[in-house]
Amino acid sequence: MDTVKPLGSFYRVDDEGYLVNDTSWEKIDRNYRNAINRAVEILTLAIPISSIYIRGSVPKGNGIEGISDLDFIVLTDQDNEKAAELLNEKLTDEFPWVSGCEVSFFSPQKLGKLTRFSIIPFMLKTSSLCVYGNDLTNDIPNFKPDRALANDHLIQLRKHINQAKKELLGNEDAEDIAECCTWIMKIIVRSGLALVMEQKPMYTRDLYPAYAVFSAHYSQKEQEMKQAITYAIVPSKSADEITCFLNGFGEWMIQESNQWLDQYNPSRVPYMPIT
Repeated sequence: MDTVKPLGSFYRVDDEGYLVNDTSWEKIDRNYRNAINRAVEILTLAIPISSIYIRGSVPKGNGIEGISDLDFIVLTDQDNEKAAELLNEKLTDEFPWVSGCEVSFFSPQKLGKLTRFSIIPFMLKTSSLCVYGNDLTNDIPNFKPDRALANDHLIQLRKHINQAKKELLGNEDAEDIAECCTWIMKIIVRSGLALVMEQKPMYTRDLYPAYAVFSAHYSQKEQEMKQAITYAIVPSKSADEITCFLNGFGEWMIQESNQWLDQYNPSRVPYMPIT
């Protein structure tokens, strides 16, 4: 049975080519609303917070119980990983259909006068919904699916693949291996879309449409990218198998990324100007 299903969509863009934020509280399923309200209660009791955002598929109305994580961005000047761990533990216990929670902390001071690409402000602007505190997204500039966005994926690809190889080396923890597999394969699939964003200015976090656009431009690598998306959906628990794939297709992706960088960012600027 083919595990790669044609699911997912691209972000909408407005008449000027800027990405549109399609999130709303009304789109969120009632069960998820209850979990989000509980998350706000837990986080605000743990640390001083100015704002909390929920991002990803859930605030777009595409959350799938038992599969979709709850991904939060917390604006605070006091990062607290223990608070993040506590949130994940309590929510998955109280709401068993929540597969997990991820919390990113970001200082609200960094949102002022943003002129270069930064991934947290990008996610806040394009795919996040404010569920607590003041919504500061009006102060963030609009983003296009352009080379500044593509660069953020591609300039880090070698580091991410090398990190995955390091985590897999000598690793015998099957669950940890599978988690690493899912993480790095999602990065590879999304980097595939970044490689062709100049020719096809579209953006998505969904894996299938990213795979499809990449494969239309790199038909000779369609099978390898299909394997990557398969690994992301049904991760391997074999460190050797994953490492072999990363040494093959992963290295090819790194080479293609370097060629892209040579053309569009030869000085290897980590954060390109927002257009």
